[in-house]
Amino acid sequence: MISIHTDAATLDNAFDIAMLTNELGYITNEKQTEEWLKLIKLSTDHAAIVAVTNQGKLCGWAVVEKRISLETGSKAEISGLVTGSNFRRLGVGAQLVEACQRWALKHNLNKLVVASNIERNESHIFYQKSGFSLVKTSHKYEKVLT
Repeated sequence: MISIHTDAATLDNAFDIAMLTNELGYITNEKQTEEWLKLIKLSTDHAAIVAVTNQGKLCGWAVVEKRISLETGSKAEISGLVTGSNFRRLGVGAQLVEACQRWALKHNLNKLVVASNIERNESHIFYQKSGFSLVKTSHKYEKVLT
């Protein structure tokens, strides 16, 4: 485990967050990330969390949000979690998950869920080692609206 701390993301983190997002395979830029981050920070049902080394290097980020549905009620969901490729298997992801858990409990949510792309085998192993149980698989569909 390396020495890092987790904290709420700030707009100053937008460039580094965008770079890590691109590393994961999602294409974005600093301006777009800053816009999305502003919206997340305005929401009481969302939190953007960053992991930063003691040297000030942003090495990961996570977004956790309150979700409510008629089928299952309220829960917290990790809607994004990225650890930089140079920082994997060093405890960064575990610390981000712990920060998400603390946020969920602070918001009186007693269940934390996360979805992971079927192709991300390392992520599946990580989440299972972090105490998550596989409860279902599904297909996700998308429709672009014009």
